[in-house]
Amino acid sequence: MALKIGRLEIGYRLLISLTAIAIAYGYLGSYICLFWLEQSYWAAGLLFLLAASGIFAMPRSLGGLIAAIAAIITIYINANLNESLIGAAICLFLYWIGFQDIRYNPAPNKKLSIIDLIATALTIALMIALTIATFQIPLSWLASLTIGIIAAAVTLIGKQIEYLELSTKENFILLGILTGSSLVIGFAIRVIFYLPKPTNFL
Repeated sequence: MALKIGRLEIGYRLLISLTAIAIAYGYLGSYICLFWLEQSYWAAGLLFLLAASGIFAMPRSLGGLIAAIAAIITIYINANLNESLIGAAICLFLYWIGFQDIRYNPAPNKKLSIIDLIATALTIALMIALTIATFQIPLSWLASLTIGIIAAAVTLIGKQIEYLELSTKENFILLGILTGSSLVIGFAIRVIFYLPKPTNFL
């Protein structure tokens, strides 16, 4: 089963990942707007830069598993053990399903470059930011479920997107359009329906 958009053929597993990332960036856009409206421009700017860097970090598929673990820990800190287990369970389930789509070519002797290490750090930081932003969902169990889906998507998207057989530039453009539009939509919705930031936010 696949969705065809022009010459692109997107499998349903990749579609789930892209949808999850779009939702995550929507909430991140809303979170950035909260800081902007409360005149915390430095925080809004840092989050925006982190969101933009994710476009380049995620396709490298580095740090995804560590980022997923960081997301589960963040759920535990913000909610409780049960909800962190919900997030972990859905993440593992979707990772298991999505893993069937990808074929890793192990390179045990390959050394990580400085760019790889930076991309890994950015992926982890981005996942933590997305996790915190997603806790704007009023029901914490639903937020945890959503975060689990997002964590799986961030883990898998780098390898999944390779099978679209696009150039590196086209991959960046695709993710840029997806995340950029979601960020703008989330920002705009928060502007329209502005409410003060809840006190339990980090």
